[in-house]
Amino acid sequence: MTLAYESIKPGQPGTHVLAIGVGSYPHLLGGNGKLANAPLGLKQLESPQVSLKALLDWFLPPGSPHGATSFQNDRVPLASIEALASAAQPVILGLPNGPVELAPATRQNIQDAFESWLERLKSNPENIGVFYFCGHGVSAADHYLLAEDFGKSNAQPWAHAFDISTTIRAVERVAPGAVYYFIDACREISREIAMTLGANPTALYPLDLQKKVICRSVTAIFATGEGALAYAPKGGSVSRFTSALICALSGYCGVKAPGTTTWNVDGEGIAAAIRQLLEYETLNASTRNDECIQVSEQRVQGISVPLLRIAAVPKVKVWLDLSPRQRRALYERYLVSSKGERVAEKGLDDVYKVEVPRGFYEVGAHDPEGSLPAIVHLDEELVPPIYPLTLESPL
Repeated sequence: MTLAYESIKPGQPGTHVLAIGVGSYPHLLGGNGKLANAPLGLKQLESPQVSLKALLDWFLPPGSPHGATSFQNDRVPLASIEALASAAQPVILGLPNGPVELAPATRQNIQDAFESWLERLKSNPENIGVFYFCGHGVSAADHYLLAEDFGKSNAQPWAHAFDISTTIRAVERVAPGAVYYFIDACREISREIAMTLGANPTALYPLDLQKKVICRSVTAIFATGEGALAYAPKGGSVSRFTSALICALSGYCGVKAPGTTTWNVDGEGIAAAIRQLLEYETLNASTRNDECIQVSEQRVQGISVPLLRIAAVPKVKVWLDLSPRQRRALYERYLVSSKGERVAEKGLDDVYKVEVPRGFYEVGAHDPEGSLPAIVHLDEELVPPIYPLTLESPL
């Protein structure tokens, strides 16, 4: 396991991150180890290590060479980041004290990292935990995630996987704070495990049903629904889900705390933003393939415990089209905020894409030549993360 960052102050609550990316599977198709008897048709992955690194770069505090300044929570600041990664090449983080190579995401390393993360999480009842996984996953009775060494033992191939569904239920009985789970993995139904008695992977922590749920807030957001696939662009890019997650966390959701200038970003806000951003990606796809549509599944329960507390007004991605399309270039599409600030395009024969702060706007289009009727929508509320609208020009 690799503790990439630690800044724990006694008595102060903190946010503790455990992030795992598994792209290299030696015992699956294309791997460099002995092929498992039942590789389930699963291959090597290009995205997990890239997605993991993108998320870690977002979480890292200012001062890191890659450090994004996006993570903000003055009440529950970042306290630790523990990470594991398995890839064809070592995954290295650039940190202020020098580069750090992440340990591989074997089943034992995941267990050790999880137990350390859980102990830190339990150390203060106000702590917030973040658990992120990107790699192969399958479903049967529950959702199972595969470690790097999955398939190493043909007698016990599932010994190198773990049950995330039961793990979530177990943690909410021992950790009193708030926990966010972001699971970027497929959830196809595995006939092999469903038809094999005694093959079910174990959880990372035993579920004691005699214990009551004590966790104040649990957010579990899955990249896709049961039985469905999760996708990533070819060529080793950040996955669809992780892209949407990072975008949502980077100022594209939030609810203003009454009487303050602070915007709270909690589980419900993140879940809604991710779902809409995945839909937005489909809208923007140059070639739509209905078989590759990805719909996130979310579970949010308990009280609202913000993961982020940000000072800036959340942003909205505006996607403004005009119909019929042959009239696009004849109009000027525009937005005017309640403060009188105006943004516009001129003669664009395409969708007008712009980002503006959340708020009320006049949204419309007018013909600079004055021959076509104006299109005006007053008092439109633009709410993050996206605002897609097609303006209709009368024929």
